[in-house]
Amino acid sequence: MNEIRAKGFKKLVTVNQALERFLGKIDKTPCPAEEVSVYNVFGRVLAEDVYSEVDVPPFDRAAMDGYAVKAADTQGASLNSPVIFRVVGEAYAGKGFKGEVKEHEAVKISTGAPMPKGADAVVMIEYTRRVNGSIEVYKSVSPGENVSEQGEDIKKGEKILSQGKVLTPFDASLLVSLKVLKVKVRKKPVVALIACGEELINPLNAKSPSDLSDKIIETNRTAFKGLTLKFGGVPLDLGIVGDDEKEIGERIRAGLEKADIVVISGGTSVGEKDLVPKVVQELGEPGIVVHGVAISPGKPVALASIDGKPVVCLPGYPVAAIIDFILFVRPLIELKLGIKEKRIVPTVKAILASRVASKTGTRHYVRVRLEEKNDKLYAYPIRISGSGILSSLVKSDGLLIVPEDIEGYEKGEEVEIIPFTTLLS
Repeated sequence: MNEIRAKGFKKLVTVNQALERFLGKIDKTPCPAEEVSVYNVFGRVLAEDVYSEVDVPPFDRAAMDGYAVKAADTQGASLNSPVIFRVVGEAYAGKGFKGEVKEHEAVKISTGAPMPKGADAVVMIEYTRRVNGSIEVYKSVSPGENVSEQGEDIKKGEKILSQGKVLTPFDASLLVSLKVLKVKVRKKPVVALIACGEELINPLNAKSPSDLSDKIIETNRTAFKGLTLKFGGVPLDLGIVGDDEKEIGERIRAGLEKADIVVISGGTSVGEKDLVPKVVQELGEPGIVVHGVAISPGKPVALASIDGKPVVCLPGYPVAAIIDFILFVRPLIELKLGIKEKRIVPTVKAILASRVASKTGTRHYVRVRLEEKNDKLYAYPIRISGSGILSSLVKSDGLLIVPEDIEGYEKGEEVEIIPFTTLLS
């Protein structure tokens, strides 16, 4: 680590390279499973495949309001030559007809009602006319017409949901319809959160205003807690540590014992007081896998594996730390949850209101504000630098990503913006 300090960040890697190296050195085993009520599965990740034990629908049922009949009896029916049927009963959803339909008999039936025994089609009500206890049918039907067959939606034994799926309200509704009231999902991974820096203070611990006079209020853990919850994890706040190697090591070890993922912010660069990489390197093998990524903001990130458990060392500057958290911690949470679906982040197209310059070889994350004018969406860059300006995130609506291989964008260019609303979904 002393060599790193001496050399600085001379060999930066791309985001993709960093993730590939990092994920290749950690234990990818998902968290254990737990059984939960189907009414509390929203956003949880399925831990096993689910197969249907029943047919849906569980019986042949009417797909239209009308009359259940034998299809063969309707042949030749027309406006000029209707076929007469005797109405022998009624069937409703939840209350079927108990008898059997015989030749030239009909049962008045509503959508969703079970088909009566002996009937194999439904004549839509608009092609009939009631005449006392009978009906005139003006249109012929084929067997199965206007009937939803048993198992038409889902067949018994069919796999309906796969492990690794993030469960939605639609999935829960389907499970209930199949009488599946409990499912196994992955336990949420615990993410230990630590802030490092002698200058930092939790405002709740300040006994008087003077305690804050020469300190910096620590904010990263607050953001990390929210992001951890948003991404499906459980935050474990391990507080603030000073610039002391022993204290830093003890706190990280506590995180390794209690959590699935350890995140520490501050002290990750190459200055004399940036002790975190050195401490992490001495905690176990293989240690630091990546130190320095070609992104702005967020370059000083360090990614480590301690006996297979991930440790993510983030910069202290809030904007850089938050962007790095999204880039490097979110994939870890998803990995421990066993998510197999590819996450799609929708973008919106906007016209760039001013030029954005960038340096080739570095991926830039530009905070932008979106504004609609004359039915066109414009993106106003708030700032491309200033990784410590937390308010720039609050004033932004999303991020413009400038790839490593281009030198920025010109004013008036159409660009793709990732709104924060979709980035954090």
